[in-house]
Amino acid sequence: MVSLIQEASGRIFPYVWHTPLVRSEPLSRPGRGKVWLKLESLQPTGAFKVRPAFNAILTHLEQARRAGVVTSSSGNFAQATAYAARELGVDAQIVMMRGASPFKIERTRQFGGDVVLCEDTFESRWETTFRIQRESGRLLLHPYDSEETIAGDGTIGIELLEDLESDFCVVVPVSGGGLVAGIAAAVKAFRPACRVIGVQPEANPSMAESKRQGSRVTVPALGSMADALSVLTPGELTFEIVRELVDDVVLVEEDEFAAAVRLLAEEQKLVAEPGGAAAVAAWMAGKVDNRGLDVVCIVSGGNIVPAKFAGLLQQADMAIAG
Repeated sequence: MVSLIQEASGRIFPYVWHTPLVRSEPLSRPGRGKVWLKLESLQPTGAFKVRPAFNAILTHLEQARRAGVVTSSSGNFAQATAYAARELGVDAQIVMMRGASPFKIERTRQFGGDVVLCEDTFESRWETTFRIQRESGRLLLHPYDSEETIAGDGTIGIELLEDLESDFCVVVPVSGGGLVAGIAAAVKAFRPACRVIGVQPEANPSMAESKRQGSRVTVPALGSMADALSVLTPGELTFEIVRELVDDVVLVEEDEFAAAVRLLAEEQKLVAEPGGAAAVAAWMAGKVDNRGLDVVCIVSGGNIVPAKFAGLLQQADMAIAG
């Protein structure tokens, strides 16, 4: 996987940002190391997903231009695929649930994606995606469980190794596991003393529970404000990497997500959606064992509408007051 990540890093370089790594004074604590924020929310589509989208299409560019691509997403990979496809001259169809964020649906269309809406279940989303792929012959882009996706995500790990000279503890939001698997594969290959901690919503602990049990499990579909992290079953490829290389997967409660969104807005002047703020939420809640190493929080996405953002800030106020 490491060689695939290195290849991906060179492949996507002309199309994505080497995002800033900024030190956070509000989050750094005496005796517990510095805290850094890796600002993937500043990517062209507002989230890290642009990395795997470009890598997957560029790896199979001739086929993608000939047949088009299709994918399934709750929103961030949808936008990334539409954007990457537009930039590379590829036709893209994206399957999304009717109940997905209207903001993310509209942004996907604005980037040029043909959005196909389905019923509000993960089963329906994947059934629709596979049907389109069979009937049209489009190239299927998996949002988290493919070598191309994991390698694209892993380019973040390469950047961290370039930007930080000493070992560190990187805290990573987890849905299907592509991001944490890619970062872990890159970081552990070159600096095995680094720690990698995944973060999931307590409402959707699929990877945490799978790691605890030692095999992939499916969890019920419960709602969370961190909609970008809602996956019922971890990926096959991602779980194997997580089981071997990720040190821990911790769970974050809803009010902890809201508090992290508020801190990033007020103290760091950054807009992050709840799932994008998951790493910060885990650190603020004292759930990260960094073993004295500097901490890197991946701020993975900033796709949130103003009205919802205001509601999150109000929720954070209520949690603090209560």
